Amino acid sequence: MKLIFAAAGLLTLACLGSSSAATGHRRPKPGTGQIAFVTLVQRAIPGQQGDQVREVVRDTASWKDLWFRLRERDSGVLSHQQPAVDFDKNMVIAVAMPTQSCISKVAIQGIVHQPGALVVNVLEAPPAPNCVCIVSQRPIHAVTVPRTADPVRFVVTQGVTTCGGR
Repeated sequence: MKLIFAAAGLLTLACLGSSSAATGHRRPKPGTGQIAFVTLVQRAIPGQQGDQVREVVRDTASWKDLWFRLRERDSGVLSHQQPAVDFDKNMVIAVAMPTQSCISKVAIQGIVHQPGALVVNVLEAPPAPNCVCIVSQRPIHAVTVPRTADPVRFVVTQGVTTCGGR
C-alpha cells in the first residue's frame, strides 16, 4: 500500500513539475512585423477546471475580471492580485486550454502586426496518449503588448506534450 501512495506522489510531482512559471521578454526580429511581448504568467494549474480562453484585455476592470476567472478554483497557485499593467500603454492577451487530463502546455509563440490586425500564434500541446497522471491541469499564458485598437486574431497550432519514454 505504501508503494502505491509513493508512486501516486511521484506522479503528482511529475505533473506539478511541468507547471513552471515563465516570465520574460520576447523580442521580435527586425522587419518581420513581429510585436514584442512580455509574459505575465505561464503556468499549468493543477486540478483547475476551466474552459478555453482567447481574450484581449484593454482596461483594468476587464483584467481584474479575467484574472479572477483564471484563478477560479486554482487552489492558490496564482496570486490573488493580478499582475500590474499600464493600460494607457499596453494591453493583455491571454490564452488558456480547457482542463487537460495530464501534463500539457499552451504558449503564445509570437504576435505579428498585419495590416489592420494583430495575429497571435498559439501552440496548444495537450498530453500525449501515453501520459498517465492523477492530477488534471489547465495551462494558461498571459502576455502584455503595446496597446492597439486593431482587432486580434488567434491562429492555433496543435502540438503534443510528451511525458516520458513509455
